Amino acid sequence: MSAPADPHGVVWLASYPKCGNTWVRFMLYAAIYQPPETSIEVTRKIPDLHRPLPVDPPRPGRPMLAKTHLMLTDRHPKLDNTLRAIHVIRNPRDVALSALNYRRLATGDDKGLDEAAYLKTFIRAGGDPDWQRQGFGTWAAHARSWRDTDRFPVLAVRYEDLKADPRAALVTMLEFLDEPADDARVDAAVKAASFESMRAMEIREKQQTAKDAPAKRLFVGDAKAARKGVFFINKGRSGQSLDSVAPGLDAAFDRAFAKDLADLGYAS
Repeated sequence: MSAPADPHGVVWLASYPKCGNTWVRFMLYAAIYQPPETSIEVTRKIPDLHRPLPVDPPRPGRPMLAKTHLMLTDRHPKLDNTLRAIHVIRNPRDVALSALNYRRLATGDDKGLDEAAYLKTFIRAGGDPDWQRQGFGTWAAHARSWRDTDRFPVLAVRYEDLKADPRAALVTMLEFLDEPADDARVDAAVKAASFESMRAMEIREKQQTAKDAPAKRLFVGDAKAARKGVFFINKGRSGQSLDSVAPGLDAAFDRAFAKDLADLGYAS
């Protein structure tokens, strides 16, 4: 894992996995630069700390925007050169279901995936245990590490608010970054980063880049998974039910997450 170049400082786009970080990166790229023609443009200009690829430098005198899923600790890369952060949070009920989709996508085969067992583990551990081993923490610990810091300014963004009014959320983020937020720029960015536009780009790129794909596109998975209806740009739903997988999971989730949900601005 290597940190991006940062001649003028870093602004982190921080989130627990499956909370909309890719969506935010697309929106900001389209607003600050231009609507992307390929997904690799986004990840080269707004790099992913967890996926080392060649990085294009930011505009002269401007900070590097970069994605991180790590908890904010003293060991986080580039702390001394961090200027600010945008932290995106999403209801962990929806995070858990999105993580199921990602597991199908990453493995390319969901025959051995026990969905109910995975969700029970997620609930019991407060998040995905694999993500915890990677330094992402639990859902709640990750959120608190970024929300409670006094190291630098942090803009808190809720996925649900982003979904309800993407235009208003984008304007707020651009103003936080001291970037222009004129109507034409914002409208074009919201359109370019819509789920429909990103899904169409994912399908197109997976049909075109079967070989050497990680270096040519942002989206995980391949054309085979896409043909089976499993996409990186999933449905982006909110307010889902875990009982759709197995009865009793919603009640178990409420018992485990009630306090953290209330503390972090969610009703259980």
